[in-house]
Amino acid sequence: MPPNRNAPLTDNAREALVEQIRANTAFEHIAISVLSGSVICGVAAFILRIAVALIGGRFAIDAIFAAFFSGLVLTLLFFLIGFASGAVVISPLFRFLEKQKRRTIGPYAAAVTAIAGASLIVASVLPGAGTPGLVTIVAVLAASGATIVIFTRRMKSIWAAAAAEEKAADARPITFRIQ
Repeated sequence: MPPNRNAPLTDNAREALVEQIRANTAFEHIAISVLSGSVICGVAAFILRIAVALIGGRFAIDAIFAAFFSGLVLTLLFFLIGFASGAVVISPLFRFLEKQKRRTIGPYAAAVTAIAGASLIVASVLPGAGTPGLVTIVAVLAASGATIVIFTRRMKSIWAAAAAEEKAADARPITFRIQ
């Protein structure tokens, strides 16, 4: 016999459902933050490369194209690495911290900074990639910081709602059902 979908949820099932909804919502915020950060990374790389070309006296149409394609590649790499690490690192970190009811940005900032640093280190040891230049390092670290800020701003309302729901749950009287 199939389960009754209209039956009321047990407390454990309700908690699991709410936990899953919060995790899915957090992942959506992670993805949006990474997407925004990747755009910031590409734009920052483009602007910095144009500025370097202007300061160096090498400004020409080929410098604009080189800066554009460099920014585009950096945008794509930042998004791919950020999305993958969001799924593999940040989302499980959210679930772990949510169980402990620790809703601060510190662990997320540390994880994002570590992922950015590790990505730059890995990029420097790949064959044919070469050492990332100062423009790339600045763009990646600035975009990582922007990603952290965007994620924090988006998560504040969710963390406040979760805290209010827990406070309301603690204030409810305990009832017993006799069947």
